[in-house]
Amino acid sequence: MTEIAALFPRWASTWGELARTNALARSQCRCCGMQQRVDVSIQILRFGANGSPIDLRDKCMVVGCHGSVFYLVARTYGRQWITMDTRREPRKAVAPGVNAVSLDLGSRSARSR
Repeated sequence: MTEIAALFPRWASTWGELARTNALARSQCRCCGMQQRVDVSIQILRFGANGSPIDLRDKCMVVGCHGSVFYLVARTYGRQWITMDTRREPRKAVAPGVNAVSLDLGSRSARSR
């Protein structure tokens, strides 16, 4: 069986390109599913402007989780998030993404006011 090569947009190929185009980045843990915003400028300091978010693995920052994160990027708010991961793992192996919106945390704080 032939493998299908993943294609990524040029604006998402490196941390430097993401910064230049003001694109958005977030991470998602494979274990707990938690999504967190990623500061692209800090990633440039860590990996260099030519470093790439494609297939990059990092530790999950959630207390008590021992999973690893992959990265997602979007051109701007309201656009589709692109998974920067070429590894084809079974869907069950990756926890569904959770964030403040899916956990309904934003409306809960508004109700308490």
